[in-house]
Amino acid sequence: MKVFYASTAGGVRRAVFDLMEAACWSDLIPAGVDVLLKVNLTWDRLRPGVDTGPWVLEAIAERLSGHAARIFVGESGQILVDADKALEVSGIGAVCRRRGLVWHNFSRNPWKRVTVSGLEFGIPEIVSRAVVVSVPVVKTHYRTGISAALKNLYGCLDDGRHNYHRMLPEYIAAVNSAVPVALTVADGTVSLEGDGPKPGTPRRTDFVAASADRVALDWSLAGLMGFDPASLRFLAACESRVGTAAGLEEVCLPPLTERPSFEFVKPRPNFVARVEKLLRGRAEATGPQRDGPLMPLLRLGARRWYGFSYTLRGQRREALEFIGSLPCGPQWLGEEEGR
Repeated sequence: MKVFYASTAGGVRRAVFDLMEAACWSDLIPAGVDVLLKVNLTWDRLRPGVDTGPWVLEAIAERLSGHAARIFVGESGQILVDADKALEVSGIGAVCRRRGLVWHNFSRNPWKRVTVSGLEFGIPEIVSRAVVVSVPVVKTHYRTGISAALKNLYGCLDDGRHNYHRMLPEYIAAVNSAVPVALTVADGTVSLEGDGPKPGTPRRTDFVAASADRVALDWSLAGLMGFDPASLRFLAACESRVGTAAGLEEVCLPPLTERPSFEFVKPRPNFVARVEKLLRGRAEATGPQRDGPLMPLLRLGARRWYGFSYTLRGQRREALEFIGSLPCGPQWLGEEEGR
C-alpha cells in the first residue's frame, strides 16, 4: 500500500493539493456525495500540534469544493474537552464559516450502537451516510506511543470512551473496523512530541502525508517519529483487520527525495493520567470500566489542573509566539492562507 509525503515548506495549500492528486482522491470519493472531515480536537486550549491545523483542513475543503455535495467537519467532546470551544480555539471554526462547512459535534447528534469482536459501543450516525476523510494531527500519545490515522478514529467512539482506556488497542481496532475511511490526510505541519496528546511540545515538521490505508500510514509515520512500529500494540491489533503495512511503499513528492525522519521525544503519563491509573487500578480489563460516584469531582479536578498548568507554564504565550513564527500562523488566528 502506498503512503504519500509532501513538504509544506513552500506552502500548505499546494502541498495538500499535490498530495491528494497523487493519492487519486477523486477515485476514492465519488462526486455528489456528502463528505465528513474527521478532525482531531483534543484540547480546547491553544496549543500548536495538539489539534488538526486549520490550514490543512481548509486546503482539503477547497479541493473538495464543487465535487462533494456537503462537507461536514466532525469531532466529539471528551470528558475533559468541550468540542465546540476547541473548534473555535483551533481556528477550524473560522474555516467552517469561510468555506461554508457544516460543523457536526458528534456528542450533540445521533449515535448508533454497533458490536465488533464482542465489544459494544456507539459511533456517530453520520458515518453511515457520508464518505469519511480523516484529518489527524501527527503527535505522541502516552497511552499508544503515537496518535495519527488510527487513533484519530477513537473520537468516533461514544462519549464514554474514557472508560475504554484499559482495552485501548482492542477498541481502536474495533472502531476503525466499524467506520470506513476513504482517505486519511495527516497534518504534520506542526507535530507534538513529548507528553502528548495535550501538554506536549510543539515541533515544526513541515509535511503532510496521505494514504487510503490507515495501518500503512501509521506504520510509516511511527518510523518517521523514531518509534519501532512493531512495538505499538494498537498497530498489531489493526493489522489485517483495517489495513496492512505489508508491501508498504513510501512515495515522496518533489522536492522531497526521501521520507522525512525525526527523533521525537517519547511521551510519559502526566499527573492526571497517573491519578486515573491509581484510582482505577492496574488489573487487566475484560470489558469497559464504569464511572463511579466520584467521577464528576475527578473531572472537575482534572480540568482545573490542566487550566492551572496551562497558565502556570505560560503555554498561551508560548503558543502565540510559536504561531507567530509560522508562515501559515495567521490562519490559526482566523485568516486565510496567502496565495
